[in-house]
Parts: sequence; structure tokens; C-alpha cells
Amino acid sequence: MKVLRVFFLGFVYGLFMKYIIDEIFVRDHLRMIANENTVLRERIQELEARAAQRVQSTPPPIPHSEPTPTRSVNSKDDLKLIKGIGPQMEKKLNEAGVYTFDELSRLTTSDLQMILGISKRATQNADNLLTQARKLAKEKR
Repeated sequence: MKVLRVFFLGFVYGLFMKYIIDEIFVRDHLRMIANENTVLRERIQELEARAAQRVQSTPPPIPHSEPTPTRSVNSKDDLKLIKGIGPQMEKKLNEAGVYTFDELSRLTTSDLQMILGISKRATQNADNLLTQARKLAKEKR
């Protein structure tokens, strides 16, 4: 009979501990999701504000303008030489019109974060990428 009581108390204690641990982790997870939602809302508002600025400041197209020269393959730097930039990041940068170390070094931290989709918590990483780009741009000159 004593064994059954110990088993039952152990079982109830285990369920209680599981409930407490689950509550702690669920609350923490929900808090992280709420913080991420706040960051995403801020980013959306920032992007919408920039889009509105572009629409207001964009001059009407000139009907007979000269075609813009296409970028030659030789003027494109291998951005993967920067520690922390892989093929996917290089592709995102190229899609945003950044092909050389010099162009990358002229970006601001917030511009780089928007292009790469880096959260605001990773500003140190973005600053590091820009510092490396500046160094490589100087070496290339």
C-alpha cells in the first residue's frame, strides 16, 4: 500500500512539475513572438514610409531617355569574400543593386538590415559586414 502512495504522489508531483515548466516556456515563447511581431510592424511601417517617399519624390519618366548601361561582369566583386556573407546574402545584395565592395561600404546599417532582412538585434553583425566591405574597397583601390 505504501508503494502505491509513493507512486501516486510521484506521479502527481511529476504532472505538477511538467505543468509549471510548460507554462514557463509557453509564456516565454509567446513573449518572443510578441516582440518579433512588434519588430515586424515597425519594419513594415518604415518600408511603407520609404515607399511613400519614393512615390512622392520620383520624377515622371522621360520619354526619350538614354538607356542605362548594363553592368559588366568584370566590375562585379565577389561579396562572399566578406566573412558572414554567403551565396544567399550575395544574391539578395545583387538583387538590391549592390555588386561591389564600394557600393556595399556606402550603405548604412539600416539599409543593409532592410536588404538582408536582418533584425534590429543584429546591428553588430551588419556593422561588421560594412567594416569588412570598407576595408576590402580600400584594398581594391
